[in-house]
Amino acid sequence: MAKENKPKKPTKYELNVEPRFDEIRQWIKDAVTDDEIAVRLEIHITTLYEYVKIHPKFTKLMERPSKYETHIVPRLNEIRDWCREGLTNEQMAEKLGIHPATWYEYAKKYPTFNELINWSKSVAINRVESSLFKLAMGYDYEEIKTIVEEDKNGKKKTRIEKVKRHQPPNPTAISFYLKNRAPNEWNDRRELIIDTKAAELERKQLFLDMIEADVIEAEYEAIEESSHAEEGFEESDA
Repeated sequence: MAKENKPKKPTKYELNVEPRFDEIRQWIKDAVTDDEIAVRLEIHITTLYEYVKIHPKFTKLMERPSKYETHIVPRLNEIRDWCREGLTNEQMAEKLGIHPATWYEYAKKYPTFNELINWSKSVAINRVESSLFKLAMGYDYEEIKTIVEEDKNGKKKTRIEKVKRHQPPNPTAISFYLKNRAPNEWNDRRELIIDTKAAELERKQLFLDMIEADVIEAEYEAIEESSHAEEGFEESDA
């Protein structure tokens, strides 16, 4: 007499896990922990991890987004602005809630992220270089003053005075710029030559004298009182 085939008893995976794939997918999105998922599925945490290993569909379902996806990608615009503001990598990692080592790992792993960092920092560097060059070369600027005067009758008048000024070249900025842009010619070199320091000071002084000879005298330009609204106004005695 042939043996009767007994129906196979369904496993906890078939009973507790497979029917709830949609719920598990949402739990993962909601960042529910593995321990809590195991509790909700009424299985032990070790059983959960066993199922993750042996069931490919469940393995894929349980994959969680990395911190790159949750912490970096949504804040790329902020990271770009932080780079332009001159924040260090460590400061930005702290703002993002990740370890500095993780920051460098993502920069190495994701070319787009690395390019964003380098490009944004280059913008900040270019701005600083432009400011340094301007300070080294000297520049003209306009100073505006608002002057309130009172005549003999007690009436107050306002006039605008514009003064053109010149900021002379800054020797420290000049030295720093040249030493970094032309290090072979301008870096301080320590050589076994008699009176090297004196010769260096003489060379620097000669260069500064050349700069000072090109300083433009400040020009002053005052706008006379006018009845036009944009140049001034009069207050009544009331």
